[in-house]
Amino acid sequence: MPWYAVEALDDALDATKSLLTPLDVRQWLKLALVVFFLGSGGGSGPSFSAGGSTGTPSDGPGTTPGPGQFDVPAEFGDVLPILLGLVAVGLLVGLLYVLVGAVMEFVFVESLRRQHVRIRDYAGQHFGRALQLFVFRVALGLLVVVPALALVASVVGLATGGLELSLGLLVGLIPLVVLFGLLVAAIDAFTANFVVPVMIQKNVGVLGGWRRFWPTLTREWKQFGVYALVRVVLAFAAGLVSSVVGGIVGALLVAPVAVVGVLGVSLVGGLDAVLGSPLALTALVVVVLAYVLLLVAVLAVVFVPIQTYLRYHALLVLGDADRDFDLIPELRREIRESG
Repeated sequence: MPWYAVEALDDALDATKSLLTPLDVRQWLKLALVVFFLGSGGGSGPSFSAGGSTGTPSDGPGTTPGPGQFDVPAEFGDVLPILLGLVAVGLLVGLLYVLVGAVMEFVFVESLRRQHVRIRDYAGQHFGRALQLFVFRVALGLLVVVPALALVASVVGLATGGLELSLGLLVGLIPLVVLFGLLVAAIDAFTANFVVPVMIQKNVGVLGGWRRFWPTLTREWKQFGVYALVRVVLAFAAGLVSSVVGGIVGALLVAPVAVVGVLGVSLVGGLDAVLGSPLALTALVVVVLAYVLLLVAVLAVVFVPIQTYLRYHALLVLGDADRDFDLIPELRREIRESG
């Protein structure tokens, strides 16, 4: 019995070449913009973290913190509203990123299907379905965020003296968070790689897409199991490339950012002065975020062929598993007849 995921390895490479060659800089940059919002390409989105602080009223200025209690400096109390504001802004930006990423999932698949990138046209065509995908991903994320917040609360409980109760929660929540994280990652990856094409092909929403895809998944579970194993290997290889290229690009970009940071800290009066000044601390955070965004943008350009290959590979596997879901029948036939 042929394994679709193995047979599609060479075909995905040929499909990638057919889209990206000859080099079209404008189309490549458009794809880089799409890839920027796809994140790691496995159907993953940005992660969110939340934290809280608890305090107890002081008995007086000379009170010494008891065991497991934290003495929060006055300077930190002054900066705390700024930090909370930054967390709120970060959460909003993260949600916007996930929303745009959901739109770009459809733009990417349509671009590979039609071998021409039209971001605005494809985004408008599939915005309703993308909105459903966004809500679906947020709901999936809550399955991890809620136990993760409980895990954070148990760690805080350990630090503040509620040892017995929080330790039991900690022991139980760690495997739960890991299990939910793996499950959510798998569901999101299959949604992006297989359900989104079904949604496009059958003109249905995300739940309708899963209902259409589920019989194929259960019938061809061995094929999709092999695909998952092959995808892990491909992801490992892509991770190695990411580490090498990211290290090189990061090193090249960090120099000017470091110079700006050192000069800025020196002008303000040192790191202590930066931490004590809400304005300076905000400026430092903006510089760091600008560096991260620039790094990700450059890497997006580099990783266009990798993401294109991985998604073509998934489309080929899906079409082999069920011809009714094949978005690229002509390209498939052309590649396999020439091979």
